[in-house]
Amino acid sequence: MSRFSSLTPLRRVPIIHAVSSTSRGARGFTLVELLVVISVLGIILAFFVPTIAGRIATNARRVATLQEMRMLRDAIAGDPDIRMSGEMVVTGFKNDIGRWPRDLVELATSRPDTGFYAGRPYPGKTTLPAWDPYLKKGWNGPYVREDGNMGYTEDAWITDYMFEVRGTDTVGLRSAGPDQMFWKITPGAQDSDDIWVFF
Repeated sequence: MSRFSSLTPLRRVPIIHAVSSTSRGARGFTLVELLVVISVLGIILAFFVPTIAGRIATNARRVATLQEMRMLRDAIAGDPDIRMSGEMVVTGFKNDIGRWPRDLVELATSRPDTGFYAGRPYPGKTTLPAWDPYLKKGWNGPYVREDGNMGYTEDAWITDYMFEVRGTDTVGLRSAGPDQMFWKITPGAQDSDDIWVFF
């Protein structure tokens, strides 16, 4: 007698029957169900993605505008971080000329009445005094980099910056912000979206 004779014989089950009997409890998704789920996800994404992308773009523009306004502030009033032997070095348009600029183009040229600057009108437009190295007074610029389009005069929403004046003092720069309107409070907002940088 063989040593395997006591084993029970194997039962032969057809492959198709074996597969279907083991997967009776597990049910897959039909193509229609998958298409419905994908459609619902597409609708949800179509609703939320533009809103989120719009907020990201607005925040990026706000940051770029604020950086440019700080650069303009430093060009006008001087950079408080420039020091020599621990003392602040007085720089900037106001120190050199003795007054605030009447328009931001005065930061790029001492002759705002010539070239492509001539087409930009503003009150008090005049040629600025040349730099005198002995008196350390006069136009000692350019204080900003000119891109040929006067891009430094506008915020990221292509609205001109405005000088903020209180009484007779110029106290800072102002951007109209995303709504492109100064002092306007958007309906539903608690405050204006204007961006400020003080001197």
